[in-house]
Parts: sequence; structure tokens; C-alpha cells
Amino acid sequence: MPPDKLVPPTPAAAEPVRVRPKARAIVVVVLLACCAVAGGWAVLGSAGGASGQARLGPTVTVTRGSLVYSVIESGEVRAERRRIIANELPYAAIIKEVVPEGTAVEEGDTIIEFECKELTDDIEKGKITVTAAQNSLTQARENLTLKQKEMDAAIRTAKQAIVDANSDLKRYIEIEGQTKLDDANSDIAAAKQALLLAEEKLNFKLKVNADEELKSPFSENDIKAEKLSVFKLELADKKARNALVMLIKYDHPREIQKLRTAVEDAALAMARAELEARSEVLKAEALLAAEKATFDMQDRQLKELIEDAGKIVIKAEKEGLVVYDTGGSRWSSNDTRVEVGAKINPRQQLMIIPALTTLQIKTKVYEAIIDQVRPGLRAHVRLENKPDVTYPGRIIRVGVLPDSQNRWLNPGVKVFAVTVALDEDIEGLRPGMSSEVEIELANLDSVLQVPVATVYTRQDQTFCYRVDDSGNYERAPVKLGRMNNTQVEILAGLKQGDKVLLAPPRGEQIEAKRDEQEDENAKDAPPVPSGKGSPKAGRKGADASKSGAGKSQAKPSRPAPSEGRPSGSTGGSRGSRGGRRPPKK
Repeated sequence: MPPDKLVPPTPAAAEPVRVRPKARAIVVVVLLACCAVAGGWAVLGSAGGASGQARLGPTVTVTRGSLVYSVIESGEVRAERRRIIANELPYAAIIKEVVPEGTAVEEGDTIIEFECKELTDDIEKGKITVTAAQNSLTQARENLTLKQKEMDAAIRTAKQAIVDANSDLKRYIEIEGQTKLDDANSDIAAAKQALLLAEEKLNFKLKVNADEELKSPFSENDIKAEKLSVFKLELADKKARNALVMLIKYDHPREIQKLRTAVEDAALAMARAELEARSEVLKAEALLAAEKATFDMQDRQLKELIEDAGKIVIKAEKEGLVVYDTGGSRWSSNDTRVEVGAKINPRQQLMIIPALTTLQIKTKVYEAIIDQVRPGLRAHVRLENKPDVTYPGRIIRVGVLPDSQNRWLNPGVKVFAVTVALDEDIEGLRPGMSSEVEIELANLDSVLQVPVATVYTRQDQTFCYRVDDSGNYERAPVKLGRMNNTQVEILAGLKQGDKVLLAPPRGEQIEAKRDEQEDENAKDAPPVPSGKGSPKAGRKGADASKSGAGKSQAKPSRPAPSEGRPSGSTGGSRGSRGGRRPPKK
């Protein structure tokens, strides 16, 4: 059986993670390990040291004290409020003047000025169009007023016609009709009286002529004339009677019906006049509404153009710093140049003006520890240009959902945005500066702890080399808790006052290095056919039989706290005091 290969410890309460290697993080680890070794020698020297300890190497004592559990991530200075400067004109424009990048502007300062001939031409055309639309609107108003007057006159005429028709009907029924009846009766009476007189005259003449003594004084012609007169009067009487019958039976009803029809026609003409008036007025109102809508549209467009003309010159609303930013990224090309004479398309972003009074630190943490990060936690910020100065701050905002951009770039890694507010203003702080953010997740009191350099792992076992008073060592399996960059919490396996080695015994170091070299050689070697075994395996089996259980090779490793980064993580993190997880039990 091949000897055990010591590998980095794996956590007991979380899934395995792969920490992204970074040169800077490695340098930090090496320096810390060296400091720990030097500290161990100092402890050994101060204690006087024993011969066994000198032979095995430096040792440290297991102590109990406070332990700050934190996570370190990279960050960037950003402004909470900023103004985006773009070509807000609906036309392509030429940059006439622009302030240089990095200029600090005050409220009212001119930032950029455009030149746009198309806008100027459209404003002049818009003025002409608005004038024509206003004239059409005035004409439509006057036309509506004229139509309303004409229709009112037509309605008044129709109403008067109804009044006249009703008056004619009433007059005929009450006066004219009765007058005609009276005239007909008078004609009949006159004809009858005339006929009676004529008949009496005729009878008188006939009676006189019949008297022999009178010897017929009236001639035959006189008698005939009287008879003719009687006949005419009989005809006149008959005619008068017939006229009365015709008046009562035909003429009078017909005249009344005619007058009533005239009343109805007048009412119909009135209704027609009202409908025509309403229709004509509606047409005039519709025309007026259309002309008004046209005028309003043209006027609105002209006002928009004039408003756009006000965007030719962009001034600073508040003090800030000019930062050229055309909105491009490494995934999309943007050839826009911010310089005098450059042609800028509509809505093209050109620069941003961050508010320098709202600068904050933006960072990201992995989802494995997001439950421990909350607003109010203390944070310590170190700027890239001032790495030796730490600025205190406090978390004010934690993202509710994972960062969408990172989710698109690396769907296997979930990070959450965190915003840190600084407790004090920093002179020279500018947006875009790089920083390192240390977030204090917990401050543990009275914790049993050892340096991280004293913890090793072999397969699934995590242990320390414990040294007794006689100078002999043994592997002491330990259970780890949280840790920072230098110290790790011991939950079980050691007690306060125990001494542990800072480095494996020399023999195990040599054997571990040899195993590492064999592993590297095995990676470069061609695959071994199935069933024939591996030279490396055979060598390891032999070495294992020689080494024995008590002297198995162990490789020191940096244990990690119970919460760590997900596997395959990438990003701007520089390392984490709480970024790795403890080994398995």
C-alpha cells in the first residue's frame, strides 16, 4: 500500500473549495509562516530550550486568548451618486468644447458644448410650421363662430315658420272658416230673397195681364224677361246652396288639413334645421379640434427642439470630478473618442461626474459566508496607494441577490455586493481607486489557539506534532474552528500549555518532498496500462512499509475557517482571513 500523501485540509461542515492562487497571497502566506517560525525560535530561546526540542525544531505553546475572525476582499472606490454625461440630443452632434479628463468642476461650470446644424435647421422649420398651424387654427375658430350664427338664424326662421303655421291654422278655424260659412249662407239667403222677389214680380205681371179690364199692360217680352230673371235667380240660389255644400264638405276640411300640414312641415323644417345646425357645428368643431391638435403637436415639437437646444451646452449641477467613460467594456467595442471635433451619436455616453462627497467602498463576498455579513459590521480599508494606512468603516448595505454580472461570467460562483461607508473623509480619495477591505465577522474571546503553521493534514486527518517534556513528539489529531491569517482555533485535541512543532521533523520533511517530486513525475509520465500497476505506487508501498505508523510523512498546510470560498472562485479577492475552511474530522 502506498504511503499516505499529505494534502491541504478539507472542511468538516462545508463542501470542498478551491482557493484561487495568487502570487500576492502566496507571498503573504510565506511571510506569515516565516514570522511564525521566527516567533517559535524566539519562544524556544526564551524558554532556554531542551536538547530534544533543538533536535526537532522550534515549538510554540498552545495558548488561550481572543481571536478576530475576518475576511479580506478586494474593493473599489465608487460614488453612491453620479451624473452621466451623454449626447442627449436626438441628432448626431459635434463636440465644440470639452473639459479635460480629471478636471474638478464646480456647480455651473461648462463641461461640454456641442454643435448641431440639423437641430438649428429643424427649429427654424418648426417655427414656420407652427405659424401656419396657428393661422389654420384661427381660421377654424372663426369658421365655427360663423357656422354657429348661421345655424342659430336658421333655427330661429324655422321656429317662426312653426308659429306662423299654427297662427294660420288657428285663424282659419276661428275666423276665416267661419267667415266663409257665413258668406255662403248669406249668398244662399240673398239668392233666395231675390228669387222670391222675382217670382212675385212675375206673378204680379201675369196676374195683371190676366185681368181683362187692364188689357194686358205687360208685353210678352216683359213676361219672358221676368221668367228669365226667375230662372237665373233659381240657378243662383242652387249655386249658393251647392257652394255651401262644397265649402262644408270639401273646401273647409281641405283648408284645415292644408294648414295643419303646413304646421307639420314647419316642425319638420325646424327639426331639419336643428340637425343641420348640429351637424355643421360638429364639423366646424372637429375641424377646429384637428387644427388645434396639429398646432399643439407642432408647438410641442418646437418646444422640444428648443429644449434640446438647451442641451447643447452641459453644465455641472454640483461639484465633481470629470471621468471620461463612453460605456464600453472588454466584451463590447466602443470607438467613441471624447475630443473636440468628434462626432457623437445620439444618446452616446461620454463621461460621468461622480459626487466626491458620496464616495464609498464597493466589494464582494462569496455566498458561503453571506449569512455572516450584515449591515453594521466593522470593516478596515487599506488603499492601494496607501497600503500602510488603515481606515475604519462600517458595512451599510449587503446585496439581496448574487451579482448578476459575475453570475453571467462565472455561473458556478455566487458573490454578493457589499457597500462599506468610511467613518472619515480621506484626502485624495478618487473613484476607481483599488482597495483592500477586511470585514470583521466575529471577535472570539478565550479561544484555544495555535499558529496556522503548526497544523498539518494527512488524507482525512488533521493533526499537530505535540512534543512532550522528554523531547519526543507524536501526532495529536485536532478539530479546528475558525481562523485568521496567523492563528487557528482548536476545538479538540490539544489543551492549554501543550507544545507543538512549527515544522515537521526533518525525516518526515525529506520524505514528504520526495513524495511530492514523485507526484510531479507521475503527472508527466505516460499512462500505465491497466493491471500493471505504477512504479510510483510500488515505491510508495515500499516506503510505507519502511516508515511505520509513527513516522508517516506530514506536509504542513494552511488550515481554514469553517466558511470558505466556493470551488472554482475567481475575482478580485486578495485572500481571506476567513476564506478557507477547516479540515474534516
